[in-house]
Amino acid sequence: MTVVSSEDYFRKNSNVVFSENGEPELKEEWDYEKEVYEGFMDEDELALKQSTLLSVTPSQFVEFAVKVPDKKSQKFLPFSFEGRKYLRLPYDTPSKRTLYKCGRQVEKSTLLGNKTLSYCCIINAFNVLYVSPTNQQTKTFSQDRLKEPIETSDVLKAWTTSKLSDNVFQKKFINRSQVTLRYAYHNADRTRGIPADMVLLDELQDIITENIPVIEQCASHSPFKIFIYSGTPKSFDNSIEYYWTKYSTQNEWVVPCDHHGVPSDPSTWYWNILGEQNIGKKGLICAKCGEIIHPMREESRWAMMNASVKEKLTEPYEGFRIPQLMVPWLKWSEILDSYTTYSRPKFFNEVLGEAYDSGTRPLTRQDVIDNCDPDLLMTPEGMQALKSKMSGGMDIFAGIDWGTGENTFSVISLGTYVNGRFTIFYVHRFEGQEMEPPVQLELIGELIRRWDVKLIGVDYGGGFDRNDALARMFSKNRIVKYQYSNPGQKVKWEEKLHRFLVHRTEVMTDIFTAIKRRDFFRFPRWEQFEDPFGKDLLNIFSEYNERLRQIQYSKTPDATDDAFHSILLCTLASMLKYPRPEILSPTAKTSGLHSFLGFRVQSRCLCSGR
Repeated sequence: MTVVSSEDYFRKNSNVVFSENGEPELKEEWDYEKEVYEGFMDEDELALKQSTLLSVTPSQFVEFAVKVPDKKSQKFLPFSFEGRKYLRLPYDTPSKRTLYKCGRQVEKSTLLGNKTLSYCCIINAFNVLYVSPTNQQTKTFSQDRLKEPIETSDVLKAWTTSKLSDNVFQKKFINRSQVTLRYAYHNADRTRGIPADMVLLDELQDIITENIPVIEQCASHSPFKIFIYSGTPKSFDNSIEYYWTKYSTQNEWVVPCDHHGVPSDPSTWYWNILGEQNIGKKGLICAKCGEIIHPMREESRWAMMNASVKEKLTEPYEGFRIPQLMVPWLKWSEILDSYTTYSRPKFFNEVLGEAYDSGTRPLTRQDVIDNCDPDLLMTPEGMQALKSKMSGGMDIFAGIDWGTGENTFSVISLGTYVNGRFTIFYVHRFEGQEMEPPVQLELIGELIRRWDVKLIGVDYGGGFDRNDALARMFSKNRIVKYQYSNPGQKVKWEEKLHRFLVHRTEVMTDIFTAIKRRDFFRFPRWEQFEDPFGKDLLNIFSEYNERLRQIQYSKTPDATDDAFHSILLCTLASMLKYPRPEILSPTAKTSGLHSFLGFRVQSRCLCSGR
């Protein structure tokens, strides 16, 4: 007989789940009405329709099926690519991975919605998973880009019914295709276990990098495995710019100027890649001669700027940059107003669809070096010398950040107080054969027993099975689970969930501040700590998220930051025995740390082993 906790049973079998704030809520996928299977087509009808539609491209289907509001006539007219010929290839590209790097208001969301509808209608039993960073963004996409086009088109109405498509987070079609809509900011738990043939990651720049591989796994069993990534770039460290630079074809819409070369020979013309240099007082101009050019000129086309990527990758990302400079519905005066009034980073991001180096790193190399003790060695001899100096009453704490091995690694940190400073005296990254869970657990168990660790702060999101195994090895009282979320306080004990909810941004900020103070932490000698652990601390950068109105910390996808989170977890675990309110400072938003510091009484029992 398999024994499961009441929490696991509740999560798996109930239509009620706990939100990130610990409040009960209905599952997003819960349909408020019973399934109406009689609305689906039978197999013969499905086969007949599919044989007819398989030769249709997405752009052709959109022209046939989708209607858009016309402000002048106050009517809904068929979608047209007239004046939008640059969109034909982004709609119809056969690439399995597509990346749209866009300015604002260039019909990016319309493109994603129309592609979703066309695939679901053209291919029977096709599953689409749409993911954005926030609940509100996902609801807006569901309403504006799926529900409204269906309601305003007789063609699309014929592919579904109100009972099949009324759910905000799930749209079903009579050919058994469906769209599932989720959001993933702090973690990707809401997307786990959802089968998908096509995964759409919208506003990629605001999705935390570590969540992307988890979301992509939803298509692992699909024969299609189509991935679409879209967003507006921020800094050069951002994930969308990383994928664009390293993995994409970097397609640019090039506009010719025939004032150069031979008028009858396009190969001699000057071809403009649209950017700041093409902004003239009266319109789009040639960067070379300043003459007016026309983005929808017949010869304008997509050009691949990174053709060599096809030699490096079997499935490169087909990348398209779509700036506002090429769209027909924006008046040139609006472009000039934005150029004058926007900050330079905002103009590059939102008008040109280009990255701008606005991201900042919370720590400098010198910040980390100044916290390193040249006498604190992680060699066997140094560790033995430290152990011999430690008195029996010293409490040692551990922090474990679980990784997958795909640019994330499991890291354990050990820390204790020495002369009033929290000293991280040992850090270990599990690589190679050590990435196997049984090997990891054995090594971690040896460390915990050897150093008689009192409390182990563990990453809840990445190690369900390993956390349970540790609890069986050392009793659940010594294992303290932390989950990044957005609680009302910086660190909040949630009794129903049996774990702490941690405000990711604010707690990370406090740890960065403590490192910059240079009087709270001690790290091992820099030469031993630098690679990879010191680099993990320096790989993190910050950007301002205007939607959430807060700083957001991230890292480039090929970098790691596991050691930082391991140290953070170790520090939080130590604060259960030794609260440091001057380090984890209260803010107006969090109104204090009462639920965290109030756990101190219980933590004393934990530390004493009772």
